[in-house]
Amino acid sequence: MKGVIFVIFEDFITSNFGQETFEELLEACPHMAKEPIVSPKTYPDEWMVGMLTAACKRLGLTPPDALRAFGKFAFGSLIKRYPAFIDGVEHPRELLLAVHDIIHVEVKKLMEGATPPNLYYEDVDGEPDQLIIHYESKRGLCMLMEGLLDGVAEHFGVGIDYEQTACTHRGDPRCTFQLQFQHAVKA
Repeated sequence: MKGVIFVIFEDFITSNFGQETFEELLEACPHMAKEPIVSPKTYPDEWMVGMLTAACKRLGLTPPDALRAFGKFAFGSLIKRYPAFIDGVEHPRELLLAVHDIIHVEVKKLMEGATPPNLYYEDVDGEPDQLIIHYESKRGLCMLMEGLLDGVAEHFGVGIDYEQTACTHRGDPRCTFQLQFQHAVKA
């Protein structure tokens, strides 16, 4: 996992729970305290699992709730770091449709070794206010995806109602999200 995610996670914890809490999490994950985290560098996924597990234990959160909250926070942090990814984008549907073929391609160029999830899209009978997103990732962070959707909705001020209709954690081959935008895309 790229270091930028760890840096954003640190911001998430310190912004919501304080620096002391983050220091306690580092102590619970001794591998993390040995070296500073650098955004473009790659770190083992297990390090994030350890940090998340420690955070859940320390803060009394379930992993799905923690991932959702982190995802929502992470979206805002990512667009502050990479504003070009949303330049000229006026609706969440437009942004979401650009993630796999544009944003993730650019991420792979900017950060060698990045392995973002694969996203595939389906229109729902040509309805501009609906979209199906299929999510595939060896990391299985579909709850993080839910939080990112919440962050996208908040950023654009357009509600997104979504339902996860399939999930690898329930034995499905991939995760599927059915989205309904509260305000349709302008034609």
